[in-house]
Amino acid sequence: MNTILNPGQGDTKRGEITLPGSVDLTGKENLLWKIVNSSGAAQFALPTAVTDIAPFIGASGDVAGNDSVAESPGLDENCRVYLDGSCVPGDMLCLSSTHYGRLYKPAASAGSLLVEFIAEESGADGQLLKVRRIPARLHTF
Repeated sequence: MNTILNPGQGDTKRGEITLPGSVDLTGKENLLWKIVNSSGAAQFALPTAVTDIAPFIGASGDVAGNDSVAESPGLDENCRVYLDGSCVPGDMLCLSSTHYGRLYKPAASAGSLLVEFIAEESGADGQLLKVRRIPARLHTF
């Protein structure tokens, strides 16, 4: 944030965020994480529903209670997230309901789902896929 333009943003920064994990995040890097409230304290967790807002890419996970590090890509940035299923460039991607933290391309009959990423390359199951974050919106498949 530009603290000269807006001094009220003095304690904010762009880049990684460090919080304790509410669950074991060991080996969960490059998955999408969310922030949860744990007795009034912010902690990282994996998404547990396709409707979750999970804007953080896990960078360094650890056991529950220990600090983990994540980044949140801006709308002008691309990043890599693990894919569940397959896709081609331009496909709209949602949170997976079977492998939480991964993205997937919903089937044509999936109904209305929250879309936050677009594929920038073709991908196969388990691939670390290059995606671009877009403004969140409901899309009917």
